[in-house]
Amino acid sequence: MVPGQENAGWTGCLHMYDVDDGGGGPSKGGDSGPPPFNADEFRALLEWEKQVARENEERLLKSNPVLRELKQGVWKFSRSQPNDPRRICTASFLQSNGGVLIMDWVGDAKGTLLAFFGGAIPPTADIRTEMVTLTQSGQIQRVRASHASLPWSAKIGMIIFAVPSTQALLSSIEDAQDYSVELQGQEVIHGKWHSGSTARKWLSACVGKRGK
Repeated sequence: MVPGQENAGWTGCLHMYDVDDGGGGPSKGGDSGPPPFNADEFRALLEWEKQVARENEERLLKSNPVLRELKQGVWKFSRSQPNDPRRICTASFLQSNGGVLIMDWVGDAKGTLLAFFGGAIPPTADIRTEMVTLTQSGQIQRVRASHASLPWSAKIGMIIFAVPSTQALLSSIEDAQDYSVELQGQEVIHGKWHSGSTARKWLSACVGKRGK
């Protein structure tokens, strides 16, 4: 997947922190729609490294199904409410160190984005433009991206790439794809998703329902 470098209007879809992560309540901003993961999964993502440092990882994985899912990697999906004119479709691949966010929406400021988020990516109070190195399935690109915080948690940073169109996104989701992002010369996220065909089918169905 090779994203474009224009913001495609997505800035209006960011920065509404509506998951309780202990950060003092929601922040101001536009509504990004419901998160594609529930509160338990989100807390597990935030606490993974602390829990593993305190306890035996093998025992944790046996006793906690949410942590097992994160260790293996799992796709989660959500769509905005029926009365939301943007008709947001969101897919996210979650792993213990962060994950991938794919979002598509319509309306006056329609857009499509691919983003990577995780605890090693510094969160920001605003949206910044950065030069980053993106590696996907062996393809290395030095590109301009946006640096922000995850819409549902001010504690987790996110690197965002605009994608030229919905169809460009759907046609480029590989079933298995490794990825890494370097920011200011430091790797801030890496991983590999699996079962990409599941995400592609769900997103295609979500997008297809807009015309009905």
